[in-house]
This record gives sequence, C-alpha cells and structure tokens, in this order.
Amino acid sequence: MYLAVIKTFLAAKSAWIKYAAIAILTVMVLAYVYSAGKDSERAEWLGKEKEFISRQNAIKEENSKRIEDQQAKYDQILLGVINDRNEQIEERDNRINQLINNGLRISSKNFTGSNGVPTKTKDSSQPDIPAGSTEIRLSDETTRSLAQVTEDAMDLVDRYNNLRELCLPLVEVVE
Repeated sequence: MYLAVIKTFLAAKSAWIKYAAIAILTVMVLAYVYSAGKDSERAEWLGKEKEFISRQNAIKEENSKRIEDQQAKYDQILLGVINDRNEQIEERDNRINQLINNGLRISSKNFTGSNGVPTKTKDSSQPDIPAGSTEIRLSDETTRSLAQVTEDAMDLVDRYNNLRELCLPLVEVVE
C-alpha cells in the first residue's frame, strides 16, 4: 500500500497531487507515532498496575495470615475460658451432690419440735431423733430442695458477675 502511494507521488505531475500525497503520508506517520506512543504508554501503565496489584495481594496475604494467627490465639484463649468455666460448674455441682448424699443437718437447738424429747419422724427412712442430739438430719426432699435453691442462687450470682463485667467498661465511659 505504501509502495503504491509512493509510486503515485513520484509519477504525479501536478503539485496538488504531490501535496495531497505528502499530507496523507504525514497523517499516516503521525497516526503511527501516536499509536506507538499510546501503546507504549499503555504498556507502561499496565506494568505499574500489575506491580501495584501484586503488592496489594502480598499485603492481603500477610494480613490474612495475621488474622488467622490472632483467631487461633483467640480460639485457644476462649477454649481455655470455657474449660475453666465448665470445671467450676462441675466442681460446684459435685459439692452440691456430695452435700445431698451426706445429707444436710441443722442444730437441734434450732429444731422447735424436739424440746429434748425424742420425736417420731414422718419419713420412715430417717431414724428417730435421740434426745440431747446436737444435729438433726434433714429429709432427702428438703435437702434436694435446698440444693436446687443453692444451685439457682449460684447461677444467679454468676450471671450477675458476668453482666457486671460486661457493663462495667460502659459505666466507666459514661462517667
């Protein structure tokens, strides 16, 4: 194509054909230079963009690794707290069960029905209360009821303490 244009230019006798051919060649050269410059600039920009994206990905990977490490530490701490809490509850329940099995006792001076005289108990599994006894064993039903009340009270205290720990920083911020 260029060869044909050049042959036409050389063969042309009139000046306007020569000027038109020169103008066309000039436009084509400028278009080529513009296109080459645009492609060069685009390649440079794509190289910088690629480098930027690779740095961003490296930062993301580093942050993801840090987050995973922190999550692992948090999970380990949380598991330890949960295990400690479960051990405390188990220990408390064991103490309550031991008290139930051993039976709860009260002082005979607090028992208004005896007045130092042996009395018959309503529960046949409980022996008669001997005169002058210092302790009286409560019935199994009463023991279980008191143990349940004790367990409920301990749960309530635990809930209060947990809520207090949760709300305490909020109160300090408001003050």
